[in-house]
Amino acid sequence: MKGIKALRLLPLLTLLATACAPQEKTVDYPLIEAANTTTIDIARVELTDSATVLYTDATFTPHNWIRIDAKSYLQADGKKYMLTGAEGITPDSLFWMPDSGKAHFTLRFEPLPAGTRSFDFIESDCEDCFKLFGVDLTGKKEFETPEEVPAELRKVDETAAVPDPIFKTGTTTVRVHLLHYRPELGKELDFHVNTMLGIQQSYTASIDSLTGEASFSFLQSGTAQAFMSQNRRVLGDVYLAPGEAIDLYVDGRVLGYYRQKRRGQYTVPFQRLYSNGTYANLNNATNYLNSNPHYGMDLFTDEFADHQMTSSEYAAHVTNTYKALTDSIEQSGLPPLKKELELLSLQQEALCAMAEGNYLREHNYRHKNHQWDHKFAVEGIDPLKPEDAQTVCRLFDINNPKLLMGRHLLDYVRGIRSSVFDWVQLSGKDKGLVNNLRLTNGDAEKAANASLTDSDFVRLKGMDTPFYLEAFIKMRKEAKDKLAAAEGKAKIEDTPDVPKERLFDAIIAPHKGKVMFVDFWNTWCGPCRAAIKATEPLKSTELKNDDLVWVYIADETSPIVTYKTMIPDIRGLHYRLNEEQWDYLCNKFGIDGIPSYVLVDKTGKYELRNDLRDHDKLKATLLEELKK
Repeated sequence: MKGIKALRLLPLLTLLATACAPQEKTVDYPLIEAANTTTIDIARVELTDSATVLYTDATFTPHNWIRIDAKSYLQADGKKYMLTGAEGITPDSLFWMPDSGKAHFTLRFEPLPAGTRSFDFIESDCEDCFKLFGVDLTGKKEFETPEEVPAELRKVDETAAVPDPIFKTGTTTVRVHLLHYRPELGKELDFHVNTMLGIQQSYTASIDSLTGEASFSFLQSGTAQAFMSQNRRVLGDVYLAPGEAIDLYVDGRVLGYYRQKRRGQYTVPFQRLYSNGTYANLNNATNYLNSNPHYGMDLFTDEFADHQMTSSEYAAHVTNTYKALTDSIEQSGLPPLKKELELLSLQQEALCAMAEGNYLREHNYRHKNHQWDHKFAVEGIDPLKPEDAQTVCRLFDINNPKLLMGRHLLDYVRGIRSSVFDWVQLSGKDKGLVNNLRLTNGDAEKAANASLTDSDFVRLKGMDTPFYLEAFIKMRKEAKDKLAAAEGKAKIEDTPDVPKERLFDAIIAPHKGKVMFVDFWNTWCGPCRAAIKATEPLKSTELKNDDLVWVYIADETSPIVTYKTMIPDIRGLHYRLNEEQWDYLCNKFGIDGIPSYVLVDKTGKYELRNDLRDHDKLKATLLEELKK
């Protein structure tokens, strides 16, 4: 009996010994499931009986500040473990980033229990504070395939050809299933659709907090390429067939996978999205992320071309670059589907490189020399000649409809429509895609604003395909329906009938004695919309005050239908200026980008206050001004 009792005690004694043993563990660059930021990363976690220590890397714009809240905590198994100290950064104080844009500091927390497998880093409970979710402590290096994805959506045939574009118009429905969704990452999903008509259409849908699902339904003309984003972080991109209903299963851990890329550990493959529908195979293949090399020209950097190249030198450079990359693709070992897609995308870039050759050489100079003041003229650019640009037509068929399937759709369409060269004449083909794109230049924008005229429709009826006419008729009807729905809801203030030099004073004059917050914005500006969305709730809470006037100034680049649909949800006074008025005010205040803010105090004195792009400072400053 004693022997039996001793044997029974052994497991208990082992457990007690394990529990009493000191917890000392180090995990370098732990796998992170998701994050609402790309600013901070965890290089190492040290776990001891007395503390959990995070060795933290920060990457942000040089000479801009970040901050770590003193109320930061780790969360594991439903419990909080508070911040107890820091080295290299002072909690609740502004930390200014150095010239390199990189910094390192240490955060010390209460100890996590032994055996903790993962935790969340929560930089306080404010909505836009830093949050890292699912920080792994087991040492795993890759994510498993989500069980929720239906088996039929996991199939990929990389020996197939890239499918053809579809020329028709219909209502498309996209049901998005966000796997591993966390409401803290955002309550809305943005869907940006690039169309073969040369425009981008953006939609926003609420995410069901219980299911992680969101749904979009919209009129689509022709095959389109779309990408999803959550708080300006891309989750995946897809090809869409018009008039089709599809399901997309998106693995939200892609936000953590991007972090692996930044660390230089982008070697483990990851499937960020699963699709059904006409383009399912293409979508599944292109959303399989791995360490394949990049075969693009990188047009919009300082490395592509010297601004001092002559016209013939530049054309030869584009040609030689294209040929070298074509050879690399052919020898890459990529499966046929990806080879074809890489080649189509490269051809789009080559056409764009020629069409925008003058602009690109100037842009490369500005990028290299950090010279973004466009009052400074870049000298020495030899205008690209038609006969030099024409060399691209001998490299491949620029009239090939499959060029609509490459990854750079908008670049290709805008390049073909460029006013610098007549690509119909240079290619010698007066029928087909190139001619149709040039004949319909600007029509999509006009249709979306219900401004196509009878003469436009007569011209469209004479085209060699009915697709464009049918598309624009449906787009114009949709635009008119939206304008009718906004009637009586969208109020645009009358712009004062004064010289532009007195315009701003005339706008603010009726509100002297009050504080005015003047927001320069436009509907197409993502940061503008995000800032407005963040500010809007304050008008009903902390900043609800009759002595505070909100003024929103946009210009005519904001499409009228989008503008009238959007402003009913933005409380304040709305002005829509013409180009001359907008440019004058931008010069008057030195506005270098939007959103930009002008603060007007109770005496009528005003100044540009772009420091109020910091949401917390905006609120504090307005409250302070109201007290005066």
